[in-house]
Amino acid sequence: MNKENADYLKERLFFLGFGDKLNAELERKMQAGEEKFKLPMVAEFTKGDKKDIVEYSVDFGKSKQNDIYFLNNYRATLAKPDPEQERSQTFYINKGKGITAKEAYNLLDGRAVHKDLTNKEGEPYHAWLVLNTKKEENGNHKIQQYHSAWGYDVEKSLHKHPIKELADTTSTTNLVKSMEKGNLQQVTFSREGKEEKMYIEANPKDKIINVYNESMQKQFQGVREHKGESEGRRNENSKEVGSKKTDKKEKLDEEDGKEKKSKGRKISV
Repeated sequence: MNKENADYLKERLFFLGFGDKLNAELERKMQAGEEKFKLPMVAEFTKGDKKDIVEYSVDFGKSKQNDIYFLNNYRATLAKPDPEQERSQTFYINKGKGITAKEAYNLLDGRAVHKDLTNKEGEPYHAWLVLNTKKEENGNHKIQQYHSAWGYDVEKSLHKHPIKELADTTSTTNLVKSMEKGNLQQVTFSREGKEEKMYIEANPKDKIINVYNESMQKQFQGVREHKGESEGRRNENSKEVGSKKTDKKEKLDEEDGKEKKSKGRKISV
């Protein structure tokens, strides 16, 4: 077994969020000289007061020229009581970097992840990634990208809400980083002298953040208030217009009455 290669793979597994749970089995497979092998792992993630289970299968392959092994990809499956509702995706590793195990869970659970990427020309760029419900020929979900030009500013979206954790620069920075990793983040809403626990997630498609209460029920985003205000203004305007129309009608009726009265006097003479 190539120890330097094994140490490198262990390091990659650690930074991809798999910790050291696979290290012993990785060494055993490498010592056996297997050409290809997969290492399974199960992780548990907290979502509100519930737990989600993700099953991973990490794929390794040996070089045809020497005894060097490569971490090629891994497949993640978000388990559900109903197998038809399960979501799976194969995430590919490029030069030891890629989507982390936690980010994979966040993507499979429908959230967006912000990543530093490289195009075909080797130029770096940033984008929010979201798994589409549509699948490609290889069985993977199509990945929708929202580039910087899309104009989504997650920090700006956060400041539209009464979030207590935005009180200082450090906590704001930490919150933004957590959101960029695709985490469902618990925060405190402070309004009208009361504090309320909420959960938030980034939504680059609509350029907002999604808000959920403690029971993970999606909270209202403010459209109704705006609509209500607009309707209120329309009603007020309607009343004002109606009032003007009434005043105008009364004035016309008054003038018409005077005219009739005047005509009446002429007839009587």
